[in-house]
Amino acid sequence: MLKELIVELIEREGPLRFDRFVELCLYHPEFGYYTRVRTLPVPGQDFFTAPELTPVFGKVLARHIGEVARREKLPLRILELGGGKGFLAKDLLEELRPEEYLLLEKGPVNLKGVKGLTSLEELEGGFEGFVVSNEFFDAFPFRRVLPRRGLEVFIDGKGGRLFETLLPFEGEAGSPCEGFEGEYPLFSSWRPFLEELAGKLSRCYFVTFDYGGRCTELSGRQTFKAFSGHALADDWLERPGEVDLTALVDFDYLSKILGELGFENLELCPQSEFLLSWGIERFASPEHTVQLLTLLVDMGRRFKVLTGKFEGRG
Repeated sequence: MLKELIVELIEREGPLRFDRFVELCLYHPEFGYYTRVRTLPVPGQDFFTAPELTPVFGKVLARHIGEVARREKLPLRILELGGGKGFLAKDLLEELRPEEYLLLEKGPVNLKGVKGLTSLEELEGGFEGFVVSNEFFDAFPFRRVLPRRGLEVFIDGKGGRLFETLLPFEGEAGSPCEGFEGEYPLFSSWRPFLEELAGKLSRCYFVTFDYGGRCTELSGRQTFKAFSGHALADDWLERPGEVDLTALVDFDYLSKILGELGFENLELCPQSEFLLSWGIERFASPEHTVQLLTLLVDMGRRFKVLTGKFEGRG
């Protein structure tokens, strides 16, 4: 059904810029992937996130948050961005017993002890505490830009069929990553979201986990990916709304935006390094061996952790 709607939209308005196509595929109210497919409260639909894989991830993060709270004298108030099915929230609630747990999520939130927010407009100003997220920033709609050619990917349609086409890049030439080779994933909606978030903060600690790397690490790589059934999907144009569309996160660009908005002491490290430094072995048990190896070896290499502080703008 979504495919037919997209075809009709293209017939009326012309080719869709890729970020608009992604927005429809992931967040269409009736037929979007995150509003219709990945909604069941069970782990591992099409892919596993770290909190879905094992509660050990949440236990390690809770230890980190507890130590930062003591060191920085921050209240144990948590704002989780894009909490999805609530696995991380459940683990942090059990480990930390926070004063307040807010979860920003477009869908319904049905977890005891958690207050759901559908938008940042619902967040009261002057928030003080912790802003945490896992696989949040990769879930924004993104553009697929070829900076050296001054082109970007659009989705066109003809005879009921969808296909990619290249059109002139809409905006200033180039990309946030100078000298980037290949297809750059431009998450142009990060900045307005983070601007709104920063406007609601007073004093906080920021930590986010996601797959990606520094812009030089992404250059020349396949940055766009489509997932279905725990595997890469080649037929994503045939099944819009049924497949997860995502791209690698350029942490240099994300850090640049955060820095310009007043976030300080921004540090990036591999997920494996973060988990080991915060004592993942304390929570290890024989039954979790496979999951821990995934967190440390597979995800540990592909995922990065970005941390920082926000002290307000005075």
